[in-house]
Amino acid sequence: MGFEATLLALCIPAAIGCLFPTSNWRRLLLVAVILLFTSRYLSWRLERFPFDSFFTSAAGWWTAAVLVVEMLAIVEYLQFLVTITWLTDRRSEADRAETNLRLRYQEHGEDAVPSIDVLIPTYNEGPEVVTKTILAALQLDYPRFQVYVLDDGARDWLRQFCEQVGAIHITRCDRKGAKAGNINHALKIIKGDLNLLLDADFIPYKNCLWRLAGFFDDPSIATVQTPQNFYNPDAIQHNLNISGSWGCEQAFFFQIIMPGRDAVGAAFCCGSCCMHRNAALRAVGGFPTTSITEDILLTVAFVKRGWKTVYLREDTTMGLAAETMESFFVQCKRWGRGNIQVGYLIAQDKELSLKNKILFFPFYWMIQHGSRVFFQLIPLVFFLFGVGPIPATEGQEILDYQLPFILAVSGSMFLLMRPFYLPLFTEAMSLFSAFALLPELLQSLVRPYSKGFSVMPKCNAASDTKHALFQQTILPSCCLLVMNIVVLLRIVLDISEASTTAGWELALYGVLWCAIHITLLVMCILMSLERPQPRQEHRLMVHRPASMITAKGGPIQGTLEDLSMSGARLRPLSGVTHDWNATDHLALQLEEGTQLPLQRTWLNHAGDLVMNFEALDLPSQANLIRYAFSGEFHSAEQPERIELRRTFNQLMRSILG
Repeated sequence: MGFEATLLALCIPAAIGCLFPTSNWRRLLLVAVILLFTSRYLSWRLERFPFDSFFTSAAGWWTAAVLVVEMLAIVEYLQFLVTITWLTDRRSEADRAETNLRLRYQEHGEDAVPSIDVLIPTYNEGPEVVTKTILAALQLDYPRFQVYVLDDGARDWLRQFCEQVGAIHITRCDRKGAKAGNINHALKIIKGDLNLLLDADFIPYKNCLWRLAGFFDDPSIATVQTPQNFYNPDAIQHNLNISGSWGCEQAFFFQIIMPGRDAVGAAFCCGSCCMHRNAALRAVGGFPTTSITEDILLTVAFVKRGWKTVYLREDTTMGLAAETMESFFVQCKRWGRGNIQVGYLIAQDKELSLKNKILFFPFYWMIQHGSRVFFQLIPLVFFLFGVGPIPATEGQEILDYQLPFILAVSGSMFLLMRPFYLPLFTEAMSLFSAFALLPELLQSLVRPYSKGFSVMPKCNAASDTKHALFQQTILPSCCLLVMNIVVLLRIVLDISEASTTAGWELALYGVLWCAIHITLLVMCILMSLERPQPRQEHRLMVHRPASMITAKGGPIQGTLEDLSMSGARLRPLSGVTHDWNATDHLALQLEEGTQLPLQRTWLNHAGDLVMNFEALDLPSQANLIRYAFSGEFHSAEQPERIELRRTFNQLMRSILG
């Protein structure tokens, strides 16, 4: 029966993937396969556990601990499955809503469309970050909007910049409530019907307001959330050199989890790149300040009042991902602690339905990271000390029940999470995060309010790292790697007590698990090796006509291959000789007429003209931002599509040196 179950676990997901086109119905079938094999495994685990005698020995208590952690992990996994089974796609709905809104505007004028306040809360971001967002916001395509910069840093240079460009600069006398308090203070000042909330490093596309405002014709909608789209590689992509083929760490959340949560009515505000109804915000008292993840708690407050949060899976902004491990985990630790705070609050909330308590409860933050580290210890304890995770069970029986369960889940998840799931690598990323976050999460479970709001360093503040080791992950990774190698040698050399008494099946299983764990831990170590970020300004792929204005002769016509705020690369239509005078340049002229003065120009090995801009004045900066961040161009430092084979090959090169 075990061989047949293993064969079915391999074949059923593969058959579903081959026979059924990508759709929500296929996803439903795959989830059913997971539930079937999970039920089979669970019934066996519970049937074989000695509930009447486990407490008589230390080994019994260990097996009980393993069972408890497994059950908790399965509970967390079931909630996860609910949120990825059926995915929404509201882009056609956005098209219809935008069309209706534009028709009303054409027929009845600007009073027929809602007025919008663009809110940019900021604290310590530098001018290289926040000014781009402000200039882009001021050039949005919409008839009724006002830009407000909510400056909790009370910076004179930012006040002067806002006065110069026409944004309204708001400060307050204290910083109580951090970001939530900052927004709530602005709510007393702004007058619009809706607000677009942008973190200081998120640049809005010019059609952003039209795409979102039409949803609010439905009076039950309080929030429309959109993806957080990044134009620079995050720390993991950069450290592993996979940004050309693998998406950023948050891509799976915004492309799979949030559409799935939207389908079950559990999408939530993510704190940026979202639009709110101001009347709804004021009705619930503004953003809650009882958690440092005020965005999720706001959604819960809306749910209790009968308002909906919907998710539009369409990029409407472009922002900066965390560029170092330290800045990435500053953000993750805040999310983890804040979600645990939310968990305690909603568990006691008598107004929230049981369904919504289950959907919004932070099982992920409370269970997954600890269980991943715990599961690393199971084979080590068995082969080093002879204490098994499952009491008095034959090795063949474990292969008959656990192996089919693992294969069915892995095969089904590969299809459900595609293209964001790469076996082993995805597990390694989760384990890597667990090493860094577990101490903070354990402390949060005991003392959830012992720390306040932390701001993620951005751009220059995060880019000072030279080659370095991320200590929070390198130490546990190296320790566990050494222990797994020791265990593997003991099994292979037949000197492990467990391997000689448990039979060849478990010894073989142990070799497999140790090999998998060693691979995961090597990848964790590679992720921990910080590489410096070479760029301060990140590039966009353009592929549009442009020309370089020269001091002598006519302009050099070509195709603008990529573009940033500091430079560009132009491919001439006719070749430029290498004895070309590199000082014979004046400006780069974009297709819509903007001229950007050049400081330096040179030929690269491919014959392209690479150029650096001179310091741009404000009108030139605004024109460049309007052109580059129009929403038409893709980041040159993020993949246009995820390529699993190319990512796998790069990871193998990194692992094998």
